[in-house]
Amino acid sequence: MFGWFAPKCPLDTWEKTWTETRMGWLAQKLGIDRLMKAEVILPTARHFPDAYEGSDADVQGMMKRICGFMGIDLDTVEASVCADEAIPEAAGVYYQRTTPDEKSLIYIAASQRDDPMTLVATLAHELAHEVLLGGGVLDTSVGDHEWITDLLQVYLGVGIFAANATVYDRTIVSGNYSSWVMGKQGYLPSRMYGYALALFAWVRGETNPDWTKHLRRDSRAAFEEGRRYLKKTGDSVFRPAMDHLHPQPLSLTEAVESLRTGTATVRLATLWEIEKQGLTTTECLSAVAACLHDRDAAVACDAARILPRFGIDARSAVPALLGCLGRASEGVRAGAAEALGELGPHEEAIVKKVACLLRDESRSVVCGCAIALARLGVRLDEVFANDLLARLEKALIECDHSLVEPLAMALLATSAKPKQRIRDYFEGRDPELRRLCHQAIEEQRSKKATEDNGSSAKGVPVPLPERLPRRPPPGLPG
Repeated sequence: MFGWFAPKCPLDTWEKTWTETRMGWLAQKLGIDRLMKAEVILPTARHFPDAYEGSDADVQGMMKRICGFMGIDLDTVEASVCADEAIPEAAGVYYQRTTPDEKSLIYIAASQRDDPMTLVATLAHELAHEVLLGGGVLDTSVGDHEWITDLLQVYLGVGIFAANATVYDRTIVSGNYSSWVMGKQGYLPSRMYGYALALFAWVRGETNPDWTKHLRRDSRAAFEEGRRYLKKTGDSVFRPAMDHLHPQPLSLTEAVESLRTGTATVRLATLWEIEKQGLTTTECLSAVAACLHDRDAAVACDAARILPRFGIDARSAVPALLGCLGRASEGVRAGAAEALGELGPHEEAIVKKVACLLRDESRSVVCGCAIALARLGVRLDEVFANDLLARLEKALIECDHSLVEPLAMALLATSAKPKQRIRDYFEGRDPELRRLCHQAIEEQRSKKATEDNGSSAKGVPVPLPERLPRRPPPGLPG
């Protein structure tokens, strides 16, 4: 009744679309049989019958066993245990071989040996790199390659260990001293593992698989929600029918129709495909611009992001983009600001509306605003210039270097005398902050000069949004 009890997807639209799109991409690259015929590996004696004491020999034995599970030739890769200090803040690292005669190298932090199932998750992740990077399926320039590496473990049947390792706790005993630590591991959160596993089961026709009892409670809850949602709605761009494994380029008619009538997942996936194929006709522009009013924030946000790809014709969407600056979603506000900066309407009224976002509570919106102001390069009045300096001061105090960069770049672009602005703003205040502010703009001035000389790629640095998983550039490799 009224949809109150309708099953809901455990992921938001962006996470859901990414998961389904990348599962489909893995099917295209590796073959659907790798998923359909995969044995689901469980933390039981059936799959791990050997005694485990945490020795280096045990690690090698585990490595050999997991290579077998994932279909990897053991002659192409080798693993070694190293001190945690050698790979700080990492459970393991992967070094791809540079010639066919070499082996790829995996280093595992010694602390990973303490728990065999956590070790399995770490080895599986590093071995997934061997499948993708070592196999030439993708390279590290792909923004989301680490997340694909996590997702591949689900695709190949070893995802339970990764899902269970997203949060870990460990007791450390040293002499008479003991402590308890808790931490996170991997790139995908448990909810995305849970939904990916539900998608895995749904595509394979498993309605109520027994293996879910081995999942942690958080991943299992997401699995159950995802299972019910997929069973009820069938709303997925990765489908059991598999008719999309050899897709034809999206036609203009199909793209426009999908944006107008598709589910939120289909609409977002279509936007990504439009960007990938470079569809820039007037009809397509109108359909993308209409998505700025989409009730789903993820769709509206990415519509704003790709509008500049249509060139100067996209300026017809400026009124709609200005309306987006007041949307509740911080992603939409940030995306609209960046689009306005890239499209380049330099009218004072537009610059003022963008500059108002300097007072926004959201870090990502302030970042998008700074990027836009840097691109527009229009002089700000004293009020907005002080707002910009206030945000730069806050970022310096918080050591938020990825936000300092676009703010400093914006200050350079919007002030005729940035050094004088800084002196006036910090008069009678902390001299160290004033020094750091001067240093930030000098670093950006030097960087801009280097870029203008053609020594590096041009552009304002764009930090990834604050969320888990941190979003990569949505353009997907072919």
